Amino acid sequence: MIATTSLKESEVFGNTNARPSERTIDDSQSIPGKLATHGAVVRTRRGQSLSLALDGAEMVYVVRSGALMLRVAFPDEMRQVVALLYPGEVFRAAFAPPAASARLSSVGAGEALRFRWPVFSDLAATNPEIERFYNDAVARQTARAAIHTAAVGRFDCRQRVATFLLELALRTGVPAPCGGLDFEIPLNRTDIADYLGLNADTLSRTMSRLRASGLLSHPERNRGLVRDVAALAALTPAARALMGLNGGGQPPA
Repeated sequence: MIATTSLKESEVFGNTNARPSERTIDDSQSIPGKLATHGAVVRTRRGQSLSLALDGAEMVYVVRSGALMLRVAFPDEMRQVVALLYPGEVFRAAFAPPAASARLSSVGAGEALRFRWPVFSDLAATNPEIERFYNDAVARQTARAAIHTAAVGRFDCRQRVATFLLELALRTGVPAPCGGLDFEIPLNRTDIADYLGLNADTLSRTMSRLRASGLLSHPERNRGLVRDVAALAALTPAARALMGLNGGGQPPA
């Protein structure tokens, strides 16, 4: 069993009395303004597929709001949700594994900027702000993918679910009137199970235990409420790494 981490709420979010904008990073605000003038705005709805190529050109998407999901299927028909993309993150078709059927889709209402890769590449080559934005976004996504790989490969089911919920809380959570954090759960049960490498029934039992403990509740469809964020963070060994990536508290020295 991998040891869990003991954390105080002040370590998770620093000043817990701060406004949401002060406690979390709004990555959408870091998107260079010049990108918006060159990209096509795509307004998405739940389940909408986004083309990975257009007229033979590789496509690039910059998420402005909502979230995107990448699912791949290999020749043996095994399917897997392999990535979630949040506001401020970038996806180019070359990120999808070769020789696999890849599908990029929206998991809810949102907005993305769409580019042909040659156009985006030229913009990055001639504008240092855009180049820095792209490099920083890819670096964060690579780090987050490493955490996810470790979670799926080494964590038990409760730790995987706690890691997923904590990331959602850090990325999309806002203070709830009753205390804790209210956040969006953009995936359905099957997709969450695929993403975490769990059986759907195992996922349901784990979520039920978290609800029975009083740690997690669902105030409405597709939303979660965690009343004690520090207690949730204590369930995953990845807590400090996630906090370092998402701006809530400080990573370990």
